[in-house]
Amino acid sequence: MDRINRIFRISGQWPVTRGQNTSDPCVSLVPAHTIAPKRLLLGRWIFRVGYWIFILLLGLVAGCATRPAHEPPPAPAAAPRTLPAPPPPMPEAGYTWQDLARHAIAANPDHAAILADARAEYFRYKSRTDLQDPRLALDYTNRDTDRYSGNLRFYIPNPFVNEHTLRTGDAARRETEAQADTLKRGIALAIYALVQETLCEERALALLAARENVLADWAAHVKERQDARVATQADALALDLQRLRLKAAIQQKRLAAQTARRSLHVLTQIPDGLLALNPAPPNWPAVLNTLADEQHLIEAACARSADLAAARAAHDKARATLDTAKARQIPWLAYAQAGYGARDSGTSSPSGDTNEWNLRLAFDIPVFAWMSAEKKMAAAAMQAATLREQGIRQRIRSETTGHLADLRQTVALLDDYRAALATVPEPVRDAMPDAETYHRLTDARLSAAEHALQTELRCALIYGHILNALGAWDP
Repeated sequence: MDRINRIFRISGQWPVTRGQNTSDPCVSLVPAHTIAPKRLLLGRWIFRVGYWIFILLLGLVAGCATRPAHEPPPAPAAAPRTLPAPPPPMPEAGYTWQDLARHAIAANPDHAAILADARAEYFRYKSRTDLQDPRLALDYTNRDTDRYSGNLRFYIPNPFVNEHTLRTGDAARRETEAQADTLKRGIALAIYALVQETLCEERALALLAARENVLADWAAHVKERQDARVATQADALALDLQRLRLKAAIQQKRLAAQTARRSLHVLTQIPDGLLALNPAPPNWPAVLNTLADEQHLIEAACARSADLAAARAAHDKARATLDTAKARQIPWLAYAQAGYGARDSGTSSPSGDTNEWNLRLAFDIPVFAWMSAEKKMAAAAMQAATLREQGIRQRIRSETTGHLADLRQTVALLDDYRAALATVPEPVRDAMPDAETYHRLTDARLSAAEHALQTELRCALIYGHILNALGAWDP
């Protein structure tokens, strides 16, 4: 009869008492709460329901996990098509290099991708501070007696470790964002150099076209003299060779201008037909006045340096990692666990039935954390970042000083050359003894003006490196 009562208790039906005839259909069934305490019976039923629900969920999860290997995975959703950013409205005087640099940076997908990587880098560290899901354990044992138990475990986060982990994530984010700043400056410098090169090549093409017209008039004059048997065939041949060299120079300049414009189109995605540049030449005396305070420029370059910002972020990251390793040396709660257990003796006497509640606290004892190599690694990373920061400061100081000296020297050469060229009067045909002398002097003067354009381009390229060091891509 005790065995029958245990079977009925497991199946959830009403048990019968001793001395009753179980074959009689009219037998009176006595509720189980007259045999076992009410609280024990309620705990059994709650545990049984939870136990079978847990088994059902486990079976469903196992069934989903055993999907056939040949079944293809679900197709990912199609990524939305991203349209290129529309070009900015063209000013009346044409685009400046600042306008094109802003548009190129906004339209560059690599810049946006690095910024997204920076956010992902932060959340990669922040995910380590997320709360862990509680764990529920249900146990059932059926030997001489029925035993039920359930435990609910809550993991306790360590606020000391989490604080420094978030600092590490923020430093990693800033270190990655410095890469985006480096890319941004590289794009702005490329745009500036291409704009200056394009404008210089187009102005040089205008001078070469003027020289070509002069040589054409000279060739016509030589042809007349040759027909009159005044000029020799050697004079005509020398002029033809000079015109051939000039034609090759024009083709090279035109190809260089087209290459520069094509590179601008690739960076800005603005069609070549709509890419009108502002031809305003820089005022070099005013530029040198803004660059007079060399020490202030060096401090500004250090404050805005992307490489120096990355080195500082790496130092902060190593410092936060070291603080995290030290925080793990503090004992802290690992988890808190609450449990309930019940034992059914299988007899009609309630004296053998027991139930109990328990609470467990677990602590992490940092025995081996004191011997961890993570602190040594973080200390070495801090030292490397400090040395790298010092090297970057020295490089910025030397490069800024060198670029300023080169710019001052080149601008001085340009001013002296222009002043010397201005003292040479333009040839006047009526004042020349013959047409050949006029054409020769006119061609030489145009060639001298072309040399001034090359010196001006060199000044612009040096100034571009100073702007890049100062981070003044968007004034």
